[in-house]
Amino acid sequence: MKTNLNFVMAATILLLAAGCSVVKPGYNAMRWKPLSKGLVTDKIYSNGVVWHWPWNGVVGYNMQWQTYNENVSILTEDELHIDLTVSVTLRPVASELPQLELEVGKDYYNKVIKPEFMSLVRNVFSTYKYTMVSPKSPEIESAILTRLMMLTKGKHIEFNNVTVKHIEYPVVVTSAVDKKLAVQQAIEQKEYELKIAEKNAEIQRVLAKGQRDAQQIIDAGLTQRYLQFKALEVQDKLTSSPNTKFFFVPIGKDGLPVILDTHDK
Repeated sequence: MKTNLNFVMAATILLLAAGCSVVKPGYNAMRWKPLSKGLVTDKIYSNGVVWHWPWNGVVGYNMQWQTYNENVSILTEDELHIDLTVSVTLRPVASELPQLELEVGKDYYNKVIKPEFMSLVRNVFSTYKYTMVSPKSPEIESAILTRLMMLTKGKHIEFNNVTVKHIEYPVVVTSAVDKKLAVQQAIEQKEYELKIAEKNAEIQRVLAKGQRDAQQIIDAGLTQRYLQFKALEVQDKLTSSPNTKFFFVPIGKDGLPVILDTHDK
């Protein structure tokens, strides 16, 4: 009797375990009855436990924004091959989840979105020259997103954004850009050196002008009377010396007293 009871309890536990499904956070789910009407579309379950018979189940979808990255080789308007990494972020429309499951299924990205997305990336980029690919990336992203939404309208998917994540130019282009940058840097260095030289020359001109102006002021102050006055000061100091042996000629050719040293003569 006890054995039978244990068996019944174990069977009940197994039945209960098999008869429930857990919907994880961020997911939505619908009941699935394979032996009767199939997908039950009248109710969508969010995170939590869904009870059902063991032979039934649930179909769950991730409702969070999901990003898909694609590596694409494109040809620009000027016929240059460029490798890109482009991403698209999307998720199912919650209210249209039953239609998505019935019409497309869980592999909706590969079946519906990816073919259109890859084609649009190539088509849109082909209208731009390679020099404009990077500067015009926001414009390109917007154009791809707008057209992708139009082409997949009614497919029960909503989009958040399209992003150009990486642009890889051919070696010939990167080498040319490097050379151009090197030349530009050399030019900028020469221009900088020229400005420094011009500044130094300007400083020298200012200094020379200052010295010239100072000399002119000094020259203007050395009048004949001033020089005679200074000569008389010297004469006075010499005559006051006890050992002086000088003769003074009153006026020289330049109007100044002439001092003759007769010492030891």
